[in-house]
Amino acid sequence: MKILIFAEVYYPDVMGGGEFSTKQMAEGLAEKGHEVVVRCLGKNRRREIINGVCVKRMYIKGLSEHFLSNTKNERITDPFTQFDKIIRKWGDIYPSRKIYEIYRSVIIKEAPDIVHTVSPMSYLGRFNLWKAAYDLKIPVSHVCRGPNLLELKFMDGRLDSYNKYRNAKASMYLSALVAPSRYMLMRHNAAGIIGHDINEVIYNAVDFEAEPLYIDRIEQKENLILYAGEIKKEKGIGTLLRATEGLIGVKLLLIGRGNMTGLSDNGIGAEVIDWMERDELFEYMKRAKAVILPSEWEEPFGRILIEAVFNGTIAIGSDKGGIPEVLDHNDKYIFKSGSAAALRRRIERVIKMSPAEYLEEIKSLQTALSGFSNDKYIDKWESFFLKQREL
Repeated sequence: MKILIFAEVYYPDVMGGGEFSTKQMAEGLAEKGHEVVVRCLGKNRRREIINGVCVKRMYIKGLSEHFLSNTKNERITDPFTQFDKIIRKWGDIYPSRKIYEIYRSVIIKEAPDIVHTVSPMSYLGRFNLWKAAYDLKIPVSHVCRGPNLLELKFMDGRLDSYNKYRNAKASMYLSALVAPSRYMLMRHNAAGIIGHDINEVIYNAVDFEAEPLYIDRIEQKENLILYAGEIKKEKGIGTLLRATEGLIGVKLLLIGRGNMTGLSDNGIGAEVIDWMERDELFEYMKRAKAVILPSEWEEPFGRILIEAVFNGTIAIGSDKGGIPEVLDHNDKYIFKSGSAAALRRRIERVIKMSPAEYLEEIKSLQTALSGFSNDKYIDKWESFFLKQREL
């Protein structure tokens, strides 16, 4: 089976967890013997093979810089003004004969069995891509890794209703829709954005084995509370700061970038470190007593929680979006979004555990989250695409 994937960027260009999930899916399917081709933007036009996946990068002046400026491994200034974003946004949801013909010619040239789109495909003519595949009678699917088809990040949400309406109309071309949590799938379906033959949840997963657990490893843990991700208000950073304020002997470490990265200069007890490679991040996770995802926006999933547990560290998350699904709706690890007191109680409980108690609990968590394994993840994606080919 040949699968043609369209994305904004692809590894090693990474904006967030979605790029890791796409890489994991693409490489897993390639390893199973499927032909996987990814079309995306890049710093220049080039073709390369990455772990069995054929990646074809296209350079489009302005557009490439815009997306690369949002990646964790690039220091590029975003050339788009707010006006540029508003004007270009219409290209996602309105017909364009020029863009339609470009996509049509690419799909004909690649001759795939399946077309699949990941990330929001912002400013890349999503409507025209879906229609081109549909008209060529090739099943086309989309994965909703965020609320971008439902919400716009500008004009204070005044165009959200119209954006949802147009994307619902465009979804008539989709044969299948998939989301990383039941919450995200239900939100899209409720807005009329559906796959007309298949609607499925495929939970994200980790691509490594769970860390072996021993009492001496637990005893070496520090009283370290860790957050990794965008350091922004909507991620619940303020709640996390209030929750850890005054905790004696407890250190709060924030890893990432965002408009609240100046925190360490304000004497509020948090150290901030710039984003790092995943292996280095995992070493910090292993040292920590807890990894926190305190989001105050509707997280599509919460992959970092699984990564924490598989690295032998207890994970705590807010009740927003798909986070409770990751932690099996367990109140020991789920707190009400925005409640610093509720988060503090859960942090204090973990900090006060004896090594033996901690070991027992993290073993239980690893067992509960064992379903988020790489093999199961790839099998579900393969089944998802095979169902479309049989339509």
